[in-house]
Amino acid sequence: MTATAIPPAPTRTGPAPTPRRPSRTRALVGPALALLASVATMLLVWQLAVVLGDRVPSLADTIDRLSAEQASGDLWGNVAVSMNRFVLGLVVALVVGTALGVLMGLSRFAENALTDLTMAGLAAPAVIWALLTTMWFGFGWLTPVVTVFLAALPFVMVNIAKAVRAVPSDLLLVARAFGVSRTEVLRHVVAPAVAGSTVAAVRFAIMSAWNGLLLAEWFGSTSGVGWRSRYWYDANQLDGFLAWVLVFIAFLVLVDQVVLGPVERRLTRWRSV
Repeated sequence: MTATAIPPAPTRTGPAPTPRRPSRTRALVGPALALLASVATMLLVWQLAVVLGDRVPSLADTIDRLSAEQASGDLWGNVAVSMNRFVLGLVVALVVGTALGVLMGLSRFAENALTDLTMAGLAAPAVIWALLTTMWFGFGWLTPVVTVFLAALPFVMVNIAKAVRAVPSDLLLVARAFGVSRTEVLRHVVAPAVAGSTVAAVRFAIMSAWNGLLLAEWFGSTSGVGWRSRYWYDANQLDGFLAWVLVFIAFLVLVDQVVLGPVERRLTRWRSV
């Protein structure tokens, strides 16, 4: 009885297949559909509130009021004032928060010294900062700017510190062994590791800071989006109030989807390779 020889399995020749990368169109379609679904849901809920309630103005009435604000010159002027205050406070919070976050991530002493203060800042709602700054600085540009700074700072510190702690300690030890300066370590080791978390820090900081700005202008300002919202609230005109709420929401959505979304996908594109 003779054994039957089993032929060897055919071997694949040529280069190995390369993994498919998601196309740019597919990467953009997903967020766009999510945004459209969110807007459609919000409009549906609004329309249900209009049909079922007797105090909610329709979307058409709200848009008409917003158009009237634009025609009277109150829309873009107040938006510009709020944006100037917001950008100034947010930039200072990002610079200071990044520096303190990196320090907390690299130094155990700084972490122990600042952790409780950071947690207190996270726990404090934006309305507390708005009320405090109004009592401290009164009516003026400093009140909303400082409110934005205080509302955004702890979110930046926490996210940056967490990203720095996630840097593999072996990389830092190797850099020290080869005599790499601290500046070069921060630039070439820490900064790339923190880049992805920076977007998350900015996203949370923007949401908290924008809420703080609205409240600070509501309580302690005579211009801006928050002040104009209170103007219509005091006048008991819900369509005017909701018109400025739309401006408030539209800013957050545009910044998150149009600015931060593409930046985050670019910084984290290596994950899909």
